[in-house]
Amino acid sequence: MSVSDPIADLLVSLKNASHAGRLEVVTSISKFKLSILKVLKQEGFIDDYRNTGGKKANIVIRLKFYDGEPAIRDVRRISKPGRRVYVEKDEIPTSLGSNRVWIMSTSQGILTGEESSKRGVGGELICYVE
Repeated sequence: MSVSDPIADLLVSLKNASHAGRLEVVTSISKFKLSILKVLKQEGFIDDYRNTGGKKANIVIRLKFYDGEPAIRDVRRISKPGRRVYVEKDEIPTSLGSNRVWIMSTSQGILTGEESSKRGVGGELICYVE
């Protein structure tokens, strides 16, 4: 029996659509996905996103490109439904000198690794995007 991973599906959809040159991605909606998309927008990886509303609501995500190159070059799901990965506040990975952003689920919400370090909170290491 396979375990569904909607966050991995979202990340792979964003990466594949970016590399295919698509301008938009449509996916199912969840509060967790919206929180991740908020971080990706703040960090400049996506242009925007919106809730379509209605009974069968979806999220329409507008991708970002710089000089024709996708803003999202790679994504990697770290913590998975079958194997959760937690880090203490002093174990949070850093990405000095790279465009990699770590995304974490903390007691203070979904944060980047950098923001989590500044606030001094650890949590579940969801993924990284670069």
